[in-house]
Amino acid sequence: MRARIVVMGGGIAGLSVALMLARRGFGVTVLERDQAPPADLADIVEWHRPGAPQTRQLHTFLGLFRQDLRTHLPDVYEDLLAHGVEEVSVATPTGTDGGDPELAVLAARRPVVEWALHRALCKEPAADMRYGTSVRRAEVREGRIRAVRVRDGAIDTDVLIDAAGRRSPFRDDFTGLEQDVDCGVVYNTRFFRLRDGVRRPPLTRGVTTMVAGDGFGAGLFYHDNRTFAIGIGRLPDDNELKALREPEGFDQVAALFAEFEPWLRPGASEVLTDVAPMAGLRNTLRRPTEDAPAGYFLLGDALCTTDPAFGRGASVALHQAVRLATAFAEQPDDLPGLAAEVNAGALAWVRPYFDDSVQSDVVRTRLWQAALAGQPLPQGAGVPPVNVFTLMDAGERDPVLWSAAQRCANLLAPLEELDTPENRERLRHLWSTGWRPAAATGPGHADLVDALAR
Repeated sequence: MRARIVVMGGGIAGLSVALMLARRGFGVTVLERDQAPPADLADIVEWHRPGAPQTRQLHTFLGLFRQDLRTHLPDVYEDLLAHGVEEVSVATPTGTDGGDPELAVLAARRPVVEWALHRALCKEPAADMRYGTSVRRAEVREGRIRAVRVRDGAIDTDVLIDAAGRRSPFRDDFTGLEQDVDCGVVYNTRFFRLRDGVRRPPLTRGVTTMVAGDGFGAGLFYHDNRTFAIGIGRLPDDNELKALREPEGFDQVAALFAEFEPWLRPGASEVLTDVAPMAGLRNTLRRPTEDAPAGYFLLGDALCTTDPAFGRGASVALHQAVRLATAFAEQPDDLPGLAAEVNAGALAWVRPYFDDSVQSDVVRTRLWQAALAGQPLPQGAGVPPVNVFTLMDAGERDPVLWSAAQRCANLLAPLEELDTPENRERLRHLWSTGWRPAAATGPGHADLVDALAR
């Protein structure tokens, strides 16, 4: 008899693992405390998920997400493309086709992706999807998961897949913190839609246009069905920019960026949402405690959260779901006994990305704090350090460096493939020719403060 499986959480991680398991013949019950998405995609803007406020923020679906979706859930991939999601090449700096065909991302809003996963899961006879259902506690006997308690009673299960996010109700019972570090940033995001007949303006890097500032950062992200989002990040204690959370203030500041002007000029687009603030962000890494019951598996944000700046969350969640479903299919006879091994493997896989996010946040915070304090920014005496950002800048002149940066940024290659002897030599050669990254232009922090004051 096959194990009974409960998935707690109906986001990307929970829906995708449930869908893959159901298609492998496992009986799966998915419990999600928020309400179901609308039947009509046109109503997706009105779908609110209090339990997952990050759905109101901009998202990126990296090359690994696209690859996993095409390989393991091809019908969901096709459904997304049929409903306005676009594939955008990042194989070249201009976003034109050419080069590595794997270097492509999906331009989509997160609720649209969850809508498509939900549609697919509802067609599976082995899956039971229950919205508006919160898990209250788990029943453990003889060191194994036996049931979960909900309002209406108990659901018997041998396996509990915790995809309920970083505020999972079992966070304190079954897991311990491996590491917890403040991201040091607050984001404010607003969504828009290009009007019919308006040609899509150019983007500088794939589906995004990024703008660096002195003590802040901004980005425009293209999504599905001609929608786009603008996000502006600031330091948590930068009270002068707090008014970015107000629609009028946000719009005043967004209008300062020349890169955004073609998208925001009168008649080009319409506003879809209010400004959604996102504060209290932390890089967190958890692991099951030694006495966690057999049959308890961590997935997605319940295992790891990182700064959204890299856009890794959704792609990491889907890939973890693929790894978990594959492990279950390969050893279906004792799923509870797989928990220790599978959880340890998931932690080891995600750890480099967690460490990279923490390090990047520290560097960005120091730079922004120095800018606000009027201190000179650190200037390297020689070739800059090899990382995704320096290789992308240099990649506008050297396609090999561009491809290396994009493969790592899109999770298609491990991070250690960035700093190689070849990449260091190519960067050193480019530096010796006198090339330097383009200096940041555009509004400064004082300009943002003035705009908000107006």
